Amino acid sequence: MSVLSEAFTTLFKKPPPIVKPTGEVYALGQLPPIKFSVMAVAAAVLAAVLLAAGFAVEGLFQVLGFLSLSLIPVAGLLAWALRTDKYEPEPKSLVLMVIGLGGVVAGVYTAVMLPQGLVFSFLRVGLVELAFFLVLYALDANRFTGREFNDHLDGVVYGLALGAGFVAYSNYLTIQAGAYLNPLATATLALERFFTIVFPALTGWWIGYVKAKYVSVRFGDLFAGFVAVLVLRLVYEGFLTAFAALALPFRLAATAVVGLLFLAVLVRRVRWALDDERLWGYASGMAPVERK
Repeated sequence: MSVLSEAFTTLFKKPPPIVKPTGEVYALGQLPPIKFSVMAVAAAVLAAVLLAAGFAVEGLFQVLGFLSLSLIPVAGLLAWALRTDKYEPEPKSLVLMVIGLGGVVAGVYTAVMLPQGLVFSFLRVGLVELAFFLVLYALDANRFTGREFNDHLDGVVYGLALGAGFVAYSNYLTIQAGAYLNPLATATLALERFFTIVFPALTGWWIGYVKAKYVSVRFGDLFAGFVAVLVLRLVYEGFLTAFAALALPFRLAATAVVGLLFLAVLVRRVRWALDDERLWGYASGMAPVERK
């Protein structure tokens, strides 16, 4: 089976367990704790300043309320992933930094101007997913953060964190502009964007899976997984485009049904990753101890 074929089949079919993983799954983290903690605090302060500046407008509490509502499912899924990653939890400072990187991607995304039209709309989606892949690839390739990126469950955590930062900043810009200041519209926005964080998580899963399974890893092997995820993402975008003509209640219901199907793909992959970690002895104390 080619790597590309494996990238597609593992979206829907459980791969054989990784009985003999690479040494990467037992690698101890080497994050410089002070440097990354300072970066995390600085990112949090910067985010607070930007939000405060944005909320210094009429309708402060209304904007804050609808923004919080839109982020409930995103925060819930990320919290679930962090709790599920119980054998080898990721450093919180690094997770916060990745959330910040997601916000940076969202900022660049909003600044890029492309012509209007369906083709360019799908192109923008493809560019965002490519940016997510490159950020996750850089995290894995970096000599410090790569040692925290041990396996496919770690990839899910970092992918969700990246997507969460992107959605948080995107929702903030949209709601602050006043476009979705009513409960039903906010719920629709929240649900449509919530399911988009599944895709960088799937990309992260693949990067960690390849790292745990194969000793010799090429960029093309990792990119194959991105291609498979991109196809899924474009299918989801196609559904959203079709649902856009529906009345909001029907659009919301249709998005929920379709989105849950894509979310189920991620949940299954998380369970498969947990099975591998137990096989490697993570549950009995063999997991590398990460910095908090």
